Amino acid sequence: MSAGTPDDAHERPSGRDPSEKQVLVWDLPARVSHWGFACSLTASLYIGFQCDPEGPLFKHHMLAGLLAAWFLLVRVILGFVGARAMRWRAFIHGPRAVLRYLAGAFRGRQMEYPGLNPGSALFAQLLYTGLALLIATGFAGEWVETWHGRIAWGAVGLIGVHLLGLALHALRHRRATPLAMVHGWDVRTTDAGVASPNRIAGWILLLLGIAVAWLLVRCFDETTSVLSIPGLPEVAFPVMQKG
Repeated sequence: MSAGTPDDAHERPSGRDPSEKQVLVWDLPARVSHWGFACSLTASLYIGFQCDPEGPLFKHHMLAGLLAAWFLLVRVILGFVGARAMRWRAFIHGPRAVLRYLAGAFRGRQMEYPGLNPGSALFAQLLYTGLALLIATGFAGEWVETWHGRIAWGAVGLIGVHLLGLALHALRHRRATPLAMVHGWDVRTTDAGVASPNRIAGWILLLLGIAVAWLLVRCFDETTSVLSIPGLPEVAFPVMQKG
């Protein structure tokens, strides 16, 4: 864990720099895992808030939650075997590094990092922890149902702060940095980025995600509210067993 400014962080002068260039900062596996997790979680939250737990559509809330759990597991694995910007050692910063980054941001000092900056990385850690609790409480039974709802609202708040932070960052630096998670590229003054787009791994991950989504829908028994995937333990849907 870093206690100060990481060695691969670089200060960028304010204003337009002629040395700026397009650098690949997020490879395809990073983008697939990000959007797979974001889309499945959004679907789960929307259905959970909008649909009656007794209704026929509520099963998709649980299935989307399981798909989000799978993509969250993929993110954890990428923290050990993924590109440099996805590795946990580049993702986790010490308190001094976070405070130094925040102090520099308030003074208008701009630092470049190969992935997330210390402030965004800390927020992402809080978000991942909250979402892991959200998914876990969704399958823990009715005794934690109240907390599941509270955590869900907290997750919505964290996601809102995340989106607001992206918008403010884009306005402050006058560049479409948030779109880097769509196409993978960002403007930098250094070569700090990933060496390869890892397209093959990204496509494999995408196909696996589609296969997992198909298995979740195909192997769910609506009459018993049980998910039974061959070779894996059965998963009962506690919320759907009401009434």
